[in-house]
Amino acid sequence: MNTKFFLGLTFYPDNSFSKIIESFRARFDEKYQTNPYLHLPIVPPFEVEATEVKKLQQELVEELESFYFENTSNHNLKFSGLDVHEYKKNKILYLNPIIEEELALCQESVFAICQSYIHDREKKMKDSKKTFLTIGRFQDPLHLHSSIDLAKKEFQEFTSLAYQSICLFSKNNGIWYREADLVTFEKPDVSFLQTNGQNV
Repeated sequence: MNTKFFLGLTFYPDNSFSKIIESFRARFDEKYQTNPYLHLPIVPPFEVEATEVKKLQQELVEELESFYFENTSNHNLKFSGLDVHEYKKNKILYLNPIIEEELALCQESVFAICQSYIHDREKKMKDSKKTFLTIGRFQDPLHLHSSIDLAKKEFQEFTSLAYQSICLFSKNNGIWYREADLVTFEKPDVSFLQTNGQNV
């Protein structure tokens, strides 16, 4: 039996930029309920034999631990604006990430590992490195255009998101779940800024 997975970079949710994204997704992304975690896909969905999942997970953990060895703090993803991707009849509104070299190399490496577990040649993933953070899905062009205007107002300041983990997501009954955090990143320390603000 096959299980469907993808790899995503997740972010710490407790900052204003994450909250703006989540608020927008809740209104305009119909898949918000079936994939509720704020993430950037780094390996597209693929299917693996259930018997090989443990082995795949272990191999990914080892690869990511050696890749980010003792280097799990101060990782942020920056964005360069809004864009639209047309997929079949859907128009996807997304935030365009700036993929730095380190993340691009990591993406390539885990992509190759996941690809090696797909035995059906027909189901091999296309090696596309294009990745983005979806904030809305539309079929009606008018609805899309009014949402773009709204997004331009809400996302006036493009700040960055702090990495939380690289996570293996699995699909069960049409909903994506966090199967395992393969590598976890340190949470940025903002508490000292807040306490300083209160003491003044």
